[in-house]
Amino acid sequence: MRHTTKQIISAVLLLSLIFSGSWLSVPATAYAHQETITVTANTVNVRMGPGLAYDTMAQLKKGDKITVITQKNSWYQVRLASDKIGWVASWLLKNTEISSATNVKGTINTANVAAKENPADDSDTLGTLQENAAVTVVYEQAGWSQILFKQSVAWIKTAYITEQKNKDNTQKSTQQLTVDQSIKSMTVHEANAKLRATPALGGRIAATLTRKTQLTYLATAGDWYKVQTQAGKTGYVANWAVTPSTSNKPVTTNASDLAEATIVLDPGHGGRDSGALSQKKTYEKTYTLQIVKKIAAKLRQAGARVVLTRKKDKYVGLAPRPALAKKVHADAFISIHLDSSPKDNQASGTTTYYYGKSKDKPLAKALNQQFNNLTLDNRGVEFGNFLVLRDNKQPAVLLEMGYINDRHDYKRIRSSYYQTKVADDIYTGLKQYFK
Repeated sequence: MRHTTKQIISAVLLLSLIFSGSWLSVPATAYAHQETITVTANTVNVRMGPGLAYDTMAQLKKGDKITVITQKNSWYQVRLASDKIGWVASWLLKNTEISSATNVKGTINTANVAAKENPADDSDTLGTLQENAAVTVVYEQAGWSQILFKQSVAWIKTAYITEQKNKDNTQKSTQQLTVDQSIKSMTVHEANAKLRATPALGGRIAATLTRKTQLTYLATAGDWYKVQTQAGKTGYVANWAVTPSTSNKPVTTNASDLAEATIVLDPGHGGRDSGALSQKKTYEKTYTLQIVKKIAAKLRQAGARVVLTRKKDKYVGLAPRPALAKKVHADAFISIHLDSSPKDNQASGTTTYYYGKSKDKPLAKALNQQFNNLTLDNRGVEFGNFLVLRDNKQPAVLLEMGYINDRHDYKRIRSSYYQTKVADDIYTGLKQYFK
């Protein structure tokens, strides 16, 4: 397992509008204090990444509690009760309890502007706004702006708002540009990725990039990279649309044999971070370490250099794990976890997650092919937006090796035979990967 309340606007109505319109950005921000929010709508989709193109990983139901971790553009990254991390569209939330420090400020430029419950002319009117009234915009879509209104939110036509230009904010954004000396170039892994004039989804589109386009890295601005195309055009591309490289070529392993490789093994959780709980009240952290130790022994026997992010039951934060892989120049990073479903005995099987298509997916496919030999169902290879993958400069995967709260899976997970079989399959997969 890895790592809003106010009423939520009707998801069904809004999603139908969202799919037919465009969506702009609110600057990214990290919250000093996480906000826990109770869902009041019947259902809300949680997606694998910050966009409608990402697959739905879960559905929230009325009464569910979620924790807002960060905001990326118009999406909130949230932690579910099951400890999984996903993304929820901010425009579906009546989000007055979420910090609005970075939201756009503006003034009304027309008299008697109707504030609507939903972004539609025939929606109910919640009140009116007078000319020169100050407003805070939390989201924009298809010509409508969602604003804070009477302790809640409302929608008005974007044309009725004059945005306040803040020179100080502009300068601050410029000063936040940093350069990561380890990044030389990057490869676009999303079709029709946009090169923008400014580091925001609302920025003017300077070019549309095709998949596998190579870009020269210039700097980092929050969730955006400043880059230059081969034609010499400079702009910003979202970090979720590209895979960074330490050279001027796509990231690939330097090892041609498993015996030449450095492998970082990451037992999920540890210490006060216990992970998911089995029906027998045993913790995920215990079994991830047991499995990793068996994998390490098998790989060391083959001559590989193996480094563990933790060797015992101690707490290790998320960020140090990919940092270790970078420090030792790992040829592969493998994070071992155990999945959990909202209800006991509801799901079963293994899942292999990757983040970067060119950097991580070949490793994911090589390992996942071997899991067809296990006694648990192989649920396949999927995109996973997890920090240990997203922040990893090395080829990396996260493996969910069964559902700890499923009776059938748990019997395998806790058995030495199953753990040894997992180690054998990962060894075979890595041998194929390094050929």
